[in-house]
Amino acid sequence: MHKDEKVDKAKWRVTSGAFVSMSFIGMSRTFLGTALPAIRSSLELTILQAGTLTALLQLGFSAAVFIGGPISDVFKKSTVLMLGCLFMGINLILFGFSEWFWLNLAGMVFIGIGGGLIESSSNPLLIQLFPGQESMVMQLHHFFFALGSLAGPLIMGAVLAKAIPWQWAYIGFGLFALSLFFFILLQKASTPQKQGGFEMIRVRNLMTEKTFLSLFFITFFNSGVQNGICFWMVTFLIETRGFPISLASTSLFLFFASLAMGRLFSSYLLTRLHETTYLLGLFSLLFVSLLLSIFAAGKWAILFFALSGLAQSAVFPSLLGMTGKIYSKIPGAAMGILATGAGLGSVVIPWVMSLVSQLTNLKAGFLSFEVFIVLCVVLVGIQFHHLRRLIPLRVPAR
Repeated sequence: MHKDEKVDKAKWRVTSGAFVSMSFIGMSRTFLGTALPAIRSSLELTILQAGTLTALLQLGFSAAVFIGGPISDVFKKSTVLMLGCLFMGINLILFGFSEWFWLNLAGMVFIGIGGGLIESSSNPLLIQLFPGQESMVMQLHHFFFALGSLAGPLIMGAVLAKAIPWQWAYIGFGLFALSLFFFILLQKASTPQKQGGFEMIRVRNLMTEKTFLSLFFITFFNSGVQNGICFWMVTFLIETRGFPISLASTSLFLFFASLAMGRLFSSYLLTRLHETTYLLGLFSLLFVSLLLSIFAAGKWAILFFALSGLAQSAVFPSLLGMTGKIYSKIPGAAMGILATGAGLGSVVIPWVMSLVSQLTNLKAGFLSFEVFIVLCVVLVGIQFHHLRRLIPLRVPAR
């Protein structure tokens, strides 16, 4: 076999490993969202304590992507990816074996750190492996996030429906993550690392640039809403609609099935529409569908939550693709900081929702998400023309 053929095969193996690792991030969130009623029962948690559990998962994620982004511009990205799989696998296995709440919180932080290292390394890895196809490859990459998110409620829902302890599902998940660590360890391909440090001047410049700050806060608000829905939908449907766990977990599955399908179609639509136009359409659909989800009677809520998943399908991958194009000289740092915004939003906004729900009710908590969707629309509108100048629409040749 020629050397080029070996390198090409290794490249596709690493690509497949990156895709599968992204599914772990989605699965870690829907595992927790589906198991949250059972975890609350076994650990005797209040809504606010359960909200702290989800917040710390995202806090660990945020810290890791903030550090992992610049690290991925210096060290080998596949090495950072392996480290993320190792962290996640070990802590998924350990999570839940103690009834001491604070120890479980620490375990959730380290699961988040593993996910953050995966996010911060796999995004720039794929951007540099497939130059000129940034938005498309990000849509495909985050399609696997949706697949993992789909698998989460199916697996955990089946485990709980059969009265199997939720901890056993976490053990199986952890073993799968460790197997991917060993798979990537055996591969030989990655993009070459940069030499010469973290380029902190450029990182500081990013955080003072209006365009980047707009992208950062759009990501912050959108990811907070998406993960808030992911963490709390099952609880919402059980407590406000009286759904059994099997039906509520199926509803979460359909939310992510719509998200996955949307990401597949988005890869094509983004060759016809500019990202800014697409984002405005998606946020408008999300505002309406989420409002209907909250107030719809009976099982109609399932349909409207699925539409909400469709509306959120392409938002985060599009924002990552836009960032990769605009800041192509420091993709790891730029995309890592953007993903940090996603993680921080997923800490703050679901926790605020749990606080509002604790003080009022779950419907009022879900309504608080609408405020953040409006803020996303405002920020896209402010940067609309500037982003269209920075990122010309690429129409494929006929």
